[in-house]
Amino acid sequence: MKPDPAATGKPSRVFFALWPDARVAKRLHELGAEAHAECTGRRTRCETLHLTLAFIGDVSPQRLADLIAVGNCVEATPFTLRLDCLGGWRHNRIVWAGAQSCPAPLAGLVERLNDALEAAGFAVERRPFAPHVTLLRKAHTQVCARCVEPIDWPVDGFVLVESVQSSAGAHYRTLREWRAGKGGGQGADSRCAGKSG
Repeated sequence: MKPDPAATGKPSRVFFALWPDARVAKRLHELGAEAHAECTGRRTRCETLHLTLAFIGDVSPQRLADLIAVGNCVEATPFTLRLDCLGGWRHNRIVWAGAQSCPAPLAGLVERLNDALEAAGFAVERRPFAPHVTLLRKAHTQVCARCVEPIDWPVDGFVLVESVQSSAGAHYRTLREWRAGKGGGQGADSRCAGKSG
């Protein structure tokens, strides 16, 4: 069992994300295999596939509590995300599965999350949100961007995740999960007073 970062006093590298269920992860992994056959590179392991909502970076154990408070303040509603295209970025050699259109509940979730993070003193990225799941890193050639058979992902919450680097690559540990439609996560937080979910 990994030690609790709050107990060790070490910084944690964290991010908020959507995590797929086993069925969606399997479909995404199969699409990753198809992309790998086309342009090789390093595939994302099935158990680590995710969609990043907000990348935070390294934070102290004390700030982890602030991030959990942020999650408690942010309300999510259930929705379905349709991943229906394959693309890549030449500058960082990443191949991804993406959505031709971002569902309004997802855009709203990202906006509320960024607002709450900013209010709590965290730096946020304000460029337009483009939902995508990284399938390959260090791709040897550029992928042929195209539409693919849609993968419908039922989203019913979001998570705060710690990334732990090792020689085998990144491993992820869920620090907290918030379910959609539960009125701002797992219980009220006094720092949410006066804020709309």
